Amino acid sequence: MKAEPGNEHRPGRVSPFQGALLPGWSLPPLGAAGNTGRMISSHSFKPIPALALATAVALAALYSTRLVDISPSSFFPSSFITHSVMLTVSVGLMWVLTKGRLDLCGFTRGTYRFRLPILLWVLPTAILSTLSAIAAPSGEALEGPINLTKPQMILFVWVYASVSEESLARGLLQTLLSKGAEAGARPSRRLSMPVVLSGLFFGSMHVMLVKSMGPAAVPVILLAVFLGLVAARYRERTGSLFPAVIVHTLFNIGGMFPLWVIAWLRT
Repeated sequence: MKAEPGNEHRPGRVSPFQGALLPGWSLPPLGAAGNTGRMISSHSFKPIPALALATAVALAALYSTRLVDISPSSFFPSSFITHSVMLTVSVGLMWVLTKGRLDLCGFTRGTYRFRLPILLWVLPTAILSTLSAIAAPSGEALEGPINLTKPQMILFVWVYASVSEESLARGLLQTLLSKGAEAGARPSRRLSMPVVLSGLFFGSMHVMLVKSMGPAAVPVILLAVFLGLVAARYRERTGSLFPAVIVHTLFNIGGMFPLWVIAWLRT
């Protein structure tokens, strides 16, 4: 049967990006269900190198603040250096590994189409932060653990941190982990190994909070794991980083905005 004109996504068609990856890596046939933006490899699934590389990037970003001295009066917080290094190195590695095809790492719309229900992901952290604020004594500050102004929080935590951390965890790491997925596999209700490992890695990025928050950091770390799983699942199903960044931003907003509202109501 003759193919219809303009039909560019037929199952079994060889991907034009086949030569864009390092040796041993390939893409599923275009049109294969559930594999948008996911890589495959003829090799067995070996997550250790991917996790080691992502950990090295995270540590380099964390300790980069020791090399750059930012004045306390500066509008740019120290986290700006951390996330700038994280974003730059992650994107650079993705560029090298895919030979310039960042769309293979989620920098594409993929199959994602914005729907209002995604905004409901603001609720988990909003509910928890509201309950914690209500339970706190009336004289206790509700500005959160980060000493930033509201404009700084919006720009550097809600937005910039979300983009940078998703570029590492769901862009670089999950792309490398997903090369072990099966070609043509249909979406499953079960969490795949790349999703699980990406979520756990994201949670481990917040372990350092134990030093400043003590036992109170445990719920934050668990929430980070949950966020990581949700964002990774969106990345896997759509092939895009956009919904992952949106969900990440909503979690950050939900964690702080109710505190601001309650603090304002108490004044």
